[in-house]
Amino acid sequence: MRKTIRNIKNLFWLYKPYFKYGKVYVLLSLLFWLAIIPFCQMLNVYLPTAIIQALENKEPFYNIFIMVIIIQIALMFQPMFENVFNMFCKNSKLPYIEMRLKQEAYKKAINTDYKFIDNPEYYDNYSWAINQYAGRAQDAQGLINKIASSVITITSMLAIITVLSPIAIIVTVVGTVVENLLHMRTNYHDVKKEEDIVPYDRRSGYFHRIFYTSRYAADIKSTNVDKYLMREYEDTQNKKISIIKKYARKMIPWALSADLTFYVARTFVILNIVYGICIGDISTVGAYVTLMLAVDKLKDSMNDMFYYIKDANRLCIYAKRIRKFFDTESQIENKKSIGQLPASGSYDVELENVCFSYENSEFSLNNLNLKINRGEKVAIVGENGVGKSTLVKLLLRLYDVSSGQIKINGINIKEYNLEALRTKIGFAFQNANIYALSFKNNIELYNEVNDKNLEFIVKKFDFDKIFEKSNSNVLSNVTREFDEKGIMLSGGEIQKIGIARLFTSDFGLLIFDEPSSALDPIAEYNMTKMIFDASNRSTTIMIAHRLSTIRNADKIALVDKGRVLEIGTHDEFMLKQGKYYEMFTKQAENYTI
Repeated sequence: MRKTIRNIKNLFWLYKPYFKYGKVYVLLSLLFWLAIIPFCQMLNVYLPTAIIQALENKEPFYNIFIMVIIIQIALMFQPMFENVFNMFCKNSKLPYIEMRLKQEAYKKAINTDYKFIDNPEYYDNYSWAINQYAGRAQDAQGLINKIASSVITITSMLAIITVLSPIAIIVTVVGTVVENLLHMRTNYHDVKKEEDIVPYDRRSGYFHRIFYTSRYAADIKSTNVDKYLMREYEDTQNKKISIIKKYARKMIPWALSADLTFYVARTFVILNIVYGICIGDISTVGAYVTLMLAVDKLKDSMNDMFYYIKDANRLCIYAKRIRKFFDTESQIENKKSIGQLPASGSYDVELENVCFSYENSEFSLNNLNLKINRGEKVAIVGENGVGKSTLVKLLLRLYDVSSGQIKINGINIKEYNLEALRTKIGFAFQNANIYALSFKNNIELYNEVNDKNLEFIVKKFDFDKIFEKSNSNVLSNVTREFDEKGIMLSGGEIQKIGIARLFTSDFGLLIFDEPSSALDPIAEYNMTKMIFDASNRSTTIMIAHRLSTIRNADKIALVDKGRVLEIGTHDEFMLKQGKYYEMFTKQAENYTI
């Protein structure tokens, strides 16, 4: 009973957004399915009987003509209403509702804690929700209408058949119930099959994406990676096929039994009607026609009802999986609207006994301490995997510390309004993302800029050279995803765009995580000069592997094994001849002639 109630709740959970975003559409749908269709089905059952009875009673042709015309006009209302409804309401409203439902899924993903990105199960649920939510919500809306319509039709047909042949009711109802119970078992295995193949579909989608995405083209053409990808893709598809075959073996007996039940029941109904005519229980041709039509309509409606119940069961399983994504509880992102607003100007930043570790990983930060004064330019260096980039994620509150605290202007960052805090922290990563938007929009990720400021940014970063070689301008699209004349950018140019975005707003804290790895030496020099120049009044953190770029930092923090091992200036480190000195001199050897 509890499972049934839970399934009903899940079904209406899918139905709810349709009423939320399309009330008129839902109400007109209910009118069509609950009133117009049952009424027209009743007329279709009675029309042949009415004509036969009129002929038996030798009614004038004129009377029969008028009756037929009236009934046909009434029947014609159903397709006319449906066509008008589809053209003016359904075809325009469904894309709008689908858009809103997908936006709900996208917003939920945005407002879900960053830690879930590391969880494959979350991604399976996310991809399931993104791909299924809108379509299954539409199915639920239509299904509820159809179930209600079938109930009305079944009730009316039972009333007709009861008068003419009660035995036909018993055979029809029992046969249909047994048949559809068998089909429901097939449905259960079918849904389980779809659940089991989701991870393989997602993995196949990954390989598909690699083969058509331009960033992988050079590797595929010039290395042996295509062999490994093909092998993994084939293995994935074979596993998917084996799951399909496994469930096919489970479903076949149930499906065959259901088909057998259908024909046995139908044979009994036909023989019962013929026997009734033979012994005179059904004396008129009109009654025979009515009974045959009513029995067929009852069986069709009951089959539809059980099909809808099967579909409802399937939708409830879908809904359960989709709700699992929407019910993902976040501890960080769902608190964006609360907390105090950060002040303007540059920030004091302090990491006090910070401890943090990832799930299923040996990496950890251990009582890390670092104080950055207002307006300071601080570089963080260290070997790969020591926690430099993790510090960036903690400062952005993509993760929260396990213990200790991070303070901005003396206040724990957990006490700030998250959304407002992030608008005051600008960051440029090594792998900056660009989007199939205009060049201007790609610059404006943090804040819109007027023409004067945009012109300043273009000149400062020499973007006019990009426009010259591609015959484009700031309004031209970036990438050729949707525009064959779109601007194609090199890795260095993409990194420059990532840095240029930080000139569109006033930030209290700037974070640069290896932002110059793809830049040529001159561009890297200019970028470093901008970061460490006195005109940059924001507190600035720069994470770097190329130590020559951070010599002018106010201070340098060397991170090792999850804690700050050394802190000081470049000159102090070189005099001390510790780990930083060792790293710097080894890198310098690469530049020695």
